[in-house]
Amino acid sequence: MTSHARFCSSIVGALALLLGGTGVAAADPIPPCLNYVHREEAGRVEVDLRPDERTGTFTTLTMWWFIDDPGAAPGVYTWNHLVNGRATSSPNVIVKDDQLHTSLRMIERHAGLQWTWGDVYTFQATHYSPTTSTTYVAANNQCRITPR
Repeated sequence: MTSHARFCSSIVGALALLLGGTGVAAADPIPPCLNYVHREEAGRVEVDLRPDERTGTFTTLTMWWFIDDPGAAPGVYTWNHLVNGRATSSPNVIVKDDQLHTSLRMIERHAGLQWTWGDVYTFQATHYSPTTSTTYVAANNQCRITPR
C-alpha cells in the first residue's frame, strides 16, 4: 500500500469513528412525540401529533399540561414551545380556570416553518396558582417529532 493510500485509509477510518461508524445503531434516548407522557413534580405533560384542521395532515403538535391538584389549576399560565432548544415565539400568557392545552403547527401562516421531522421539542411552562400560592414548573420534558 502506498503512503497516499495509507493516508486516505486512515482519514476514512477516522471519519467513520467520528461519525459513529461502529456498525451498531445507537437507540435514540429521546422518545417520539407520539402519545408522549412525561411526569413532572406536580403533574404531567402530554404531547401528541394530530391532524392540522386546515390540511388534514398530521402536522400539529398538541400539548396538555395537567396539574395534579385540580384546585390549583385556576391561575396564570405562561409557556413556550422550544424546537431544538430555541423558542418559536415570545412567551404566551393566559389566565385559565382549568388545565392548559396548546398546539404548535409545523407551518404557521405568519411564522412559516416552525419545525420539521426529527427536531427535538420541549414544552416549557409555569403556572401560578393563587389558591395554593404556588408556582408550578414544567421544563424537563423532551420528545422527538416523528411522523405518524
